[in-house]
Amino acid sequence: MNPAAVSFTPLTLRMLSGALIWASHFGVIYLFTALACARGFSAMNWHGIGVVPWVIGAATLAAVSSVAVITLRSIRYIRNHTAPENALRFMLWMTASIGGLSLVAIVWQAVPVLLIPVCG
Repeated sequence: MNPAAVSFTPLTLRMLSGALIWASHFGVIYLFTALACARGFSAMNWHGIGVVPWVIGAATLAAVSSVAVITLRSIRYIRNHTAPENALRFMLWMTASIGGLSLVAIVWQAVPVLLIPVCG
């Protein structure tokens, strides 16, 4: 991959993909929880687990797997190419770093659903 050959927007989106996925996860889980509490369907459950924890668990699983794939691809590219140019190395390092931080943030967002009542 030659960073000079790629335009600015796709390059920036790739580097910030972890943060964008984290922000999407944040919006989905808080919006769904607010709707469930406001509309009164938060008490519904399936196999003894409420609908809100199910949705948050599915959203978290999707977000974590997406960020993990992006982060691991960047790390793998750095490892397999011994001397990528500095700009490319920086972009891949930033992608992996933002992805790692986003993984932590996504997990921290999902943990309260296990500890706090949904609409309490």
